[in-house]
Amino acid sequence: MKIRMTIGRRIGMGFGLFIFFALVVVVLTNRTIERSRSINTQINSVYGPSVDALVRLRNLVVNARTLVKHWALVESIPDAPEKTALVKLTSNDLPALLDRIDTLQEAWDKDEVALMSRTFHDMSGLFALHDSVKHMLPTFESYKDPVAYFNARDLAEEGGALDVQTDKVLADLDALLDGQGRKREALRDGMIRSLNSLRFFVLYLGSALVIIGTVIAILMVKGIVGPVRRLRAVLLQLGRGVFPRTKINARNDEIGDMSKALSGLVDGLKRTTDFSHALAAGNFKAEYQPLSNEDVLGHALLMMRKELGERERVLEEKVRERTEETVRQKDEVERQSRRVVELYKNVTDSIRYAKRLQESILPSDQRLSELLPGSFVLYRPKDIVSGDFYWVEAIGGKVVFAAVDCTGHGVPGAFMSIVGHNALNQVVKERGVTVPHEAMDQLNRIAFDTLHKDRDQYVRDGMDMALCCFDSRTGVLEFAGANCPLYVVREGELLQFAPNKMPIGGFVQQPGAFKGHSEQLRPGDAVYVFSDGYADQFGGPKGKKFRYRQFRDLLVRISPEPPERKKALLQQAFNAWKGTQEQVDDILVMGMQL
Repeated sequence: MKIRMTIGRRIGMGFGLFIFFALVVVVLTNRTIERSRSINTQINSVYGPSVDALVRLRNLVVNARTLVKHWALVESIPDAPEKTALVKLTSNDLPALLDRIDTLQEAWDKDEVALMSRTFHDMSGLFALHDSVKHMLPTFESYKDPVAYFNARDLAEEGGALDVQTDKVLADLDALLDGQGRKREALRDGMIRSLNSLRFFVLYLGSALVIIGTVIAILMVKGIVGPVRRLRAVLLQLGRGVFPRTKINARNDEIGDMSKALSGLVDGLKRTTDFSHALAAGNFKAEYQPLSNEDVLGHALLMMRKELGERERVLEEKVRERTEETVRQKDEVERQSRRVVELYKNVTDSIRYAKRLQESILPSDQRLSELLPGSFVLYRPKDIVSGDFYWVEAIGGKVVFAAVDCTGHGVPGAFMSIVGHNALNQVVKERGVTVPHEAMDQLNRIAFDTLHKDRDQYVRDGMDMALCCFDSRTGVLEFAGANCPLYVVREGELLQFAPNKMPIGGFVQQPGAFKGHSEQLRPGDAVYVFSDGYADQFGGPKGKKFRYRQFRDLLVRISPEPPERKKALLQQAFNAWKGTQEQVDDILVMGMQL
């Protein structure tokens, strides 16, 4: 009986042979690596640390000899660097190193342990001599004792007891280092030999695997990949809508079965294509026989032939109706667009007129200069109109001025600014109240009655304000604030006067709700009041807020400058920080300087 050589059998035989040789390589390589790893572990955990520790111990003994000779031969105070270093070496470094060596001895040979024990004994004698020197010369005055000095000098002089005992210890350590080094080198040689055998396995067996893989690949390409590529070319042609012109050869395996199925598919697709062309040409009476009862595409084409005629008529009617509807909608869109443009122009014109009205209530630069020395105002609304405004008035020999930030910005903020401006005129100009915290209490009542009268629910409307009264005769500045602080820059230092953490127009209405501050100004003092728009602006390299800390540093830097220069520097710093970011709020900074 002839065995059918299927694709699975071919692949199984080829890869079975390949896997066998691969397993041989893996087993030999793993055994070699494990042996090398064992040697490396022994080097790294025993002989490497042991050699390092012995070298360090030898260096400590040499350093100790140098330091104790200095102690004995050079008159010095107890806390001299050399004496301090010797005490640290013998009390801290040496005990820790000896403990480390004692732990490492567990893996040493018996003769090495015995030699190390003898070294420990010799070191005990050596450091007993060190203690003798320290005992004989404990203080600076002890160097005046000739007996103690000459005894210590006799121990420490060249070729003395210290040198003899130190050389004895160093000889023991050198012997240990020589033995440990030879063992470490022997282990390294063994590991190199193991790695050379690994290279042999990888080189020759790897080459065998490459040859075997190449043979398998050639057989696969010839027996499997080649026919599959031809079938792939036919399928790609069908995918592009091109029927193959070459005959598909049959063979006795799975590829042969696919070739037969593909030939039947090509014939069926040709008949389906001819039928589709007939339907596309409007021949709804063309005949077509599906490939089988399960031929979904064929039965769908027959159903399509039945419905196309009716749908063609319905579609023509819908196209006509929708064309008429589109024309009507286009006319309506154009009409609404013209209406929106007109409305936008009217609203914009109204807001610009409101801007002129709002600017009319703001004091002029000339008025500010007349009332406040060294004054300037940086005023930059976010929109056409602003929720921030500034106010100044002379009352009874004093100048009252304020920086006000109303709820919101744009049109809502502008309406609030009118309320705040009228309230300030009523309290300060009409009633003559110039004490800031008293004026704030009355402003709070007026704003509350105006904003929340006859309302069942609380509305978050109100104003933040910094209100100041300056007496030019005495140089006294009084201040009260609602969420807006006062900054005074004096001789390069910034004084900060905190406001009350509540707005004008809130629910707190009891008298004395606002706290007042008073400060005697000096020549050169710079005073600043402002809204929160400058510090809250996003920008910089990371798109974060400017923040008050950076704002305070900027005010300190610009305080020595004249008023117009201050305003220009504030503007430049703001533009540089904002960059391409959108302005987030109205900007108001008001300043004066004695």
